[in-house]
Amino acid sequence: MEGKSRDTSASDPGSAPAAPPSRKRKKGPIVAGVAIAVLVVAGFSFWTWHEQPSFCNAVCHEPMDSYVEGYYEDASLLAHTHMTANVTCLDCHPAKIDEQVSEATKWVRGDFEMTADGQLAHNGLSFSAKDCLKSGCHDYDTVAAATENWGGQEGVNPHYSHQFYGGAAVTDVPGASENAFAMDCSWCHSSHGQSNFYCNTCHEFDVPAGWSNPADAGK
Repeated sequence: MEGKSRDTSASDPGSAPAAPPSRKRKKGPIVAGVAIAVLVVAGFSFWTWHEQPSFCNAVCHEPMDSYVEGYYEDASLLAHTHMTANVTCLDCHPAKIDEQVSEATKWVRGDFEMTADGQLAHNGLSFSAKDCLKSGCHDYDTVAAATENWGGQEGVNPHYSHQFYGGAAVTDVPGASENAFAMDCSWCHSSHGQSNFYCNTCHEFDVPAGWSNPADAGK
């Protein structure tokens, strides 16, 4: 009698075990995740470097070398004083995309003039009370109090003088309008060069050590 055929592969000890179903690993999401992580780390590292003064002359050696070197090394400069107070370049010179594009274009074209000491001949920058008295920086009451009776001369104060429009009181200065001063702070104070005691254009007051004296210009 014809018998029914039966599958003996499962019970036959001599037969090979059945192969498990194949699983294709999806590597795409893993690769994409790793790539994103690398980009995030690289972007964070670049931004951290961008915040450091050394970024300024990493490419633009001329004209930025002298500014960065002075910031780190020249104790006679206000820039170095800011460095010791943990104030960076971007704290005073906020990065603005339009300005950076303009500066990069001028640098590529070589469209800038240099002085003999390696600085920009015309940087177009000036700092007013609005810049220097912003939150976290200088306090005007403290600054004015430090220069009261300058040089031992009663009533003389370079930071509280007739150069204020309307003779604004010291306590009113931080809240005053942008035009509260007849002069910018940078008329006297230079962060990257020698400061100039502008008062002596007309007067003969004592000049701080290391400053230039306009009264000497004609001598």
